[in-house]
Amino acid sequence: MQKWLRYDAARNHLERYESEGEAHLRRIITPYETWAKPYEPRTKHQSNEWRHYGSPRKSKVCQNPSNAKVVVIFVYDCVGVILTHTVPRQQTFNAQYYCSFLGHNLRPALRKKRRHFLQNPPIILQDSARPHAAQAVADLFDRWGWEVLYHPPYSPDLSPCDFDLIPKMKEPLRGIHFRTVPEILQAVDRSIRTINTVGAAKGILRLPHR
Repeated sequence: MQKWLRYDAARNHLERYESEGEAHLRRIITPYETWAKPYEPRTKHQSNEWRHYGSPRKSKVCQNPSNAKVVVIFVYDCVGVILTHTVPRQQTFNAQYYCSFLGHNLRPALRKKRRHFLQNPPIILQDSARPHAAQAVADLFDRWGWEVLYHPPYSPDLSPCDFDLIPKMKEPLRGIHFRTVPEILQAVDRSIRTINTVGAAKGILRLPHR
């Protein structure tokens, strides 16, 4: 069942792209929240190292785990990351908080950084997490005239943040131990600024080829 839902969603998105072209992709913005953690392990690719045959592997240093982690919301489009927002540590990320974020953080950011969306409202591409799927959120988007693209559950291949932005954001952070939330957020900010500077956030433009 999930396979067919993903197939139908992908087919509908592709037909929309074939009809409207790249202009459709340039209207898409995608919000995504994830944990920013004190440590992200290196990938196998990053851990590979040249060694002489028979030489011992480099030992891994174990450190005490830190509870310094925080939820960060990213919003990006085909140009780059529009907004990063840190959810207060004692705050539950629910529909009420998401509505507040959309109204008090995202809309002002769009007015400041993406003014073309004032005349041509954005299209929202978000996963089916419970806060995203809440009726209060749907009502808010409807009131603003913002379209929401259908995104079936368990479809990371249709989520640009899953296959593009978040892996690129985390890559320079992997293998580094951070002790405090400010250290984590500073590293995340540096990574996002680099992504924006070099124009590396191309996930939305890659959607038709997924």
